[in-house]
Amino acid sequence: MHQHLTGPFWGIAAIVLIAGAITVACFAAMVWMLVRPGERRRDHPKYLVIDEER
Repeated sequence: MHQHLTGPFWGIAAIVLIAGAITVACFAAMVWMLVRPGERRRDHPKYLVIDEER
């Protein structure tokens, strides 16, 4: 009865693989930005928020 609600196997597999690749890329970018943020300039806006005495 519910067979007509599913699409072709390779279409579903492609969507799942693309979504999985995007998810893995986002997590990799998150880890990279946590480990090596790259903002070394003293005029970066984060230094307006972060107190140097902490």
